[in-house]
This record gives sequence, C-alpha cells and structure tokens, in this order.
Amino acid sequence: MIARWVGGILALAIVCMLPNLTWLGTSTLRIHNGSSMRVANVSYVACEARQVVGALAPNESVFRFLDACGDDTLTIRIADSEFCQTYVEGELYHVDAILTADATVRCSYDDLLSSLFITKALF
Repeated sequence: MIARWVGGILALAIVCMLPNLTWLGTSTLRIHNGSSMRVANVSYVACEARQVVGALAPNESVFRFLDACGDDTLTIRIADSEFCQTYVEGELYHVDAILTADATVRCSYDDLLSSLFITKALF
C-alpha cells in the first residue's frame, strides 16, 4: 500500500516537472500590461524579425517562445518607440517585460529556477 502511494506521488512529480524541461531548453518572453489603460501596437524584435503582439488590455499578458538564433538582442516596441534592448540566447533566457503607466517598459530576467513554466505560460 505504501509503495503504491510513493509510486503515485513520484509519478505526479514527474508529470508536473516535464513541462519545465521545455522551460530549461528554450528562451521565452512574457509581456504584461501593468498599466490601467489599453496599449496598442505592441510588438517585439528577436532574431532580426518583428513579431506583432497587437493590443494588450489592462493586466493582460502574452507569453511567447523566442526563436533560437544564437546571441541576439530582444527589443520591445510600442508603436515606433523601442524599449529594453535585452541580450538573449536561444535557451535559458526568460525575459519579463512590464508595460508601465508612465508609457515605458521595464524588462528583467526571470530566474529560471524560481518559477514554473506552467505559471509563466498560463498566468
């Protein structure tokens, strides 16, 4: 009986950790609108390609996997303004970009062991 419980708990732990292998093998970007107003024309540039996000409602977030292209600079764009020229590589770089009320963007690296992939991707 105890072996069945231990086996079940171990299986559940493995299932919960499998998505984190993806998290460790890629680079990601999470853009969050932390302002109280809708922000239009949001995009980012990575691997020399512009990726359109569109408009973000207040407190809305988007999560994207970044293409693996080696050493690169990630740039967040709102209309024609550029923010956060942040260094990234094809794996192990996880960037949080927060759009603020004063029309700027704050970017930071996320410690890849401090948060779970599921939390970043879905919330």
